[in-house]
Amino acid sequence: MLNPYFAFGVPVFLLFLYIVFAIIRKKSKLHYIGFVLLLIASFMMVFSFQVLQGLWSLDNAESSEQLANFHYSPELLWAPFILGGILVIINLWRGTKRIQSFRETSTHKK
Repeated sequence: MLNPYFAFGVPVFLLFLYIVFAIIRKKSKLHYIGFVLLLIASFMMVFSFQVLQGLWSLDNAESSEQLANFHYSPELLWAPFILGGILVIINLWRGTKRIQSFRETSTHKK
């Protein structure tokens, strides 16, 4: 799980997927694309957390030996987790604003 191609490749792919759906969201009127963005960001955050848990579960001797083979700092594993968390917060904020706007338009129609 700590293989750099796996630990960083999956979040990079999810970020690419997120950007593609964000472009689709901007160019279309589909309302559910925002929810898809929230799912992608949530999956990125949860996946990155599982990778961090894999790091934390290793013994200190095993951890330093394995990470020396991978040639990356364990602190880099926090980057996809933090990015996923920021994207989740942004999408939750957008979702609550959209729900509030739907409620306001529905009360004004009555």
